[in-house]
Amino acid sequence: MADNERIEPEKEPEEQTSQTPPEAASDETAALGAEENGTDIPEQYREKKVRKLPIILLIIVLLIALGTVWTIYQNTQLEKSFYQVQSNKVVDNVRIVCISDMHLKEFGTDNERLVTEIKNLSPDLIAVVGDMNMEEEPDNYGCVVTLVKELNKTAPVYYSLGNHEIDAMLFGDSNIYDDIKKEGIKIFNNETETVEIKGNLIDVIGLTQNPKEFYEYGLGFFYKAMEKDPEHFKLVLTHYPENFQGVLDEYNIDLALSGHAHGGQVRLPIIGGLYSADQGIFPELCDGYHEIGNSKLIITRGLGKSGLVPRINNKPEIAVIDIGWY
Repeated sequence: MADNERIEPEKEPEEQTSQTPPEAASDETAALGAEENGTDIPEQYREKKVRKLPIILLIIVLLIALGTVWTIYQNTQLEKSFYQVQSNKVVDNVRIVCISDMHLKEFGTDNERLVTEIKNLSPDLIAVVGDMNMEEEPDNYGCVVTLVKELNKTAPVYYSLGNHEIDAMLFGDSNIYDDIKKEGIKIFNNETETVEIKGNLIDVIGLTQNPKEFYEYGLGFFYKAMEKDPEHFKLVLTHYPENFQGVLDEYNIDLALSGHAHGGQVRLPIIGGLYSADQGIFPELCDGYHEIGNSKLIITRGLGKSGLVPRINNKPEIAVIDIGWY
């Protein structure tokens, strides 16, 4: 080695860093960085994100459409609910079919499907507990007259008025009461009648008033009807189940039939009815069988609706009650 040759010291290798130089960064990393820095995301990546939105919207629309179709279908069906009531005031079985709250809805031409379903149940008595019309259409009740006239060929029909019939009569000069009565139907506005069925004496009592009006307009009539012939089976037709929240609780009613609450209109799994106009959220008395004091109460969910909210998970209902001594 020559004397003038210079030996350079060896350099240690530089440490490799995990950070990728900006010039080597992928387009996707750059896009993410741009998003974090508040700058515009490159067009090709923005499209990928936005493309998910129409898919989500399409799924939502499809779910709404399927729910709507299912709800419409359910509201064309007729569901039968069966109840057994025991009483020592009867000597033979009596079958009562109860309907309410049709609100001008029709099941087939002239309600032929509804008539057939009820006829096939072989009732001894048919109870109609009000609101078959719409108070907003006081003169439009032809389908109601046709229905009860046809049902009366199967079994005697006893019809107790609801708020829609009363309001149509009071504020719309409706003749619904008189026109139904002309057809030989027992239509009751605070009226009662004793009927004998298979050797059983049944007092059918049609109470019109709601709880607010009961003491002024219904108390005298109802007290006399309940006190007369206490050995008779007392069948009370009262549109309002709310009468059993403080008004009728102390009476000994063998069986009361009501409607009005539409089953809570929207029915939730396990929970039941969602809302009733006179009871509010989660109504206690909107459907089914109840024992209140010494009285038995059955509430039908009814057949139709009034107002904008549809019946959801709430098929139109026919209540079938068998009364026996055992």
